[in-house]
Amino acid sequence: MFLILCAISLLAACAPASTVDPVPSATATQQASPTPTNLPTPTPEPSPTPTPLPLNGQQTQYFIDAEINYYNRFLNVTSRVIYTNKTKVPIEEIVFIIYPTIFQNAIYIRSVADGEGRPVAEYRWESHRMVIPLETPLLPGEQISFVHDYELYMPDRSGVFGQTGRQLLLSYWYPTIPPFDEEQGWLAYEISLVNSMFVGEHQVFESADFNVTVTFTDRAENMVIAAGTLPQVENGTYQFNLPLARAFVMAISDSFGIIEREVNGTLIKGYALPEVADSSEVAVDLAEKALVLFTEVFGPYEREVLSVVQADMGINMEFDGLILIQSSFYWLYRDPPRSDLHIIIPHEVSHQWFFSLVGSNQPMEPWLDESITTYAEALFYERYFPEDLDWWWQTRVHSHLPSGTIDTSIYVNGGVPEYFNRVYRRGALFYRDLRETMGDDAFFSFLMEYTQSHRYEIATSEDFWATINAHTTADLTHLYDSYFSTSPTP
Repeated sequence: MFLILCAISLLAACAPASTVDPVPSATATQQASPTPTNLPTPTPEPSPTPTPLPLNGQQTQYFIDAEINYYNRFLNVTSRVIYTNKTKVPIEEIVFIIYPTIFQNAIYIRSVADGEGRPVAEYRWESHRMVIPLETPLLPGEQISFVHDYELYMPDRSGVFGQTGRQLLLSYWYPTIPPFDEEQGWLAYEISLVNSMFVGEHQVFESADFNVTVTFTDRAENMVIAAGTLPQVENGTYQFNLPLARAFVMAISDSFGIIEREVNGTLIKGYALPEVADSSEVAVDLAEKALVLFTEVFGPYEREVLSVVQADMGINMEFDGLILIQSSFYWLYRDPPRSDLHIIIPHEVSHQWFFSLVGSNQPMEPWLDESITTYAEALFYERYFPEDLDWWWQTRVHSHLPSGTIDTSIYVNGGVPEYFNRVYRRGALFYRDLRETMGDDAFFSFLMEYTQSHRYEIATSEDFWATINAHTTADLTHLYDSYFSTSPTP
């Protein structure tokens, strides 16, 4: 059974499972950690004057009302979006990514209307995208609004979108408008599917505001909702407000137990089945350690809550204020700190900076977030478990004999194994060598500035190299030659 779980975990995973072969144990145990070692950090510098409002206050706004019939796996949803043209060019058509169309009979769209309630009949489908031509181009600074009224019939599957007998996972469950680039147009990409396995993430997300209302039609008193923010609950209605987020995701179950802990003003909430409560305690403890470390290295964590969720799926995934950790890591937890939880929790927590805070074009430049978040695992072991750092490098990287350049897309030849070896494992080696070349002071100053100067943006490789060049005069030619197919422009 474990080999099957490992095989499944390759599917579109944010973080690949480690090569640890866990053995089930009746009771998860925690061992004393070695004395933490402090990573070198740069001398604090004065923070630059912040811009008045991220995205000039023009971020897309989503207003979603969902009525959920949990036990029948059915949702009634109305999604209203207000979109502002943030570019300097007119936009002639609006694109919505409708992710549930990937799954057979998962969505039925009852109607599409404009902001005035007029039906929209003229639209076309391009793969899983709905394209709506505009009668009048949307000029720079102008707004437009659309309303989708639809039904979701949740597929019986484990994954980021589906429902099992124990939980409902709602990711990418509403029509999404991707970013618009003045030169490339809409940043909407096809799924990469090789040997029946999804490779990487194919969507690009802007920061947006979410206002989500949830009600239940059956046994509402049984339901626990894990999300990236805390709801206001009144008369059985849950009201969520999540500003400046890449996505709004919920994990819902009638069986979740909850563990809570506070660190530096952030509430960490662990959601898991009662049978793995000990493992959930470990997951929350690791998330706390990761938040403390990464706040030092990357800057403040800017959300009020971090939800750590045991998820019925064979992958691990990050979202704003919420991480999904595959269920087998809870059931088969053993041998800290040489465990899957110890490896994956810091990886997914670091995505709160490199995905949620600093976005990127994940289909075309996945190394911008996955390489640094893999190296963040090494930073985690270096700080808290230095005696096991060599084990981490051998287990996560060297044992796989990674090769190739890291600046690939999700459409890389070789599918999932090649993608992981290049973007994750070779990516971690690149950061190791970059740190050695720059020196600790310059390296950690670079990480802090890169993170803070691109908050709520979609950063590019050009942004990455420009920030490095501002922090070092070291010769990086050997890194270009070793890790990149195209040398960056100094």
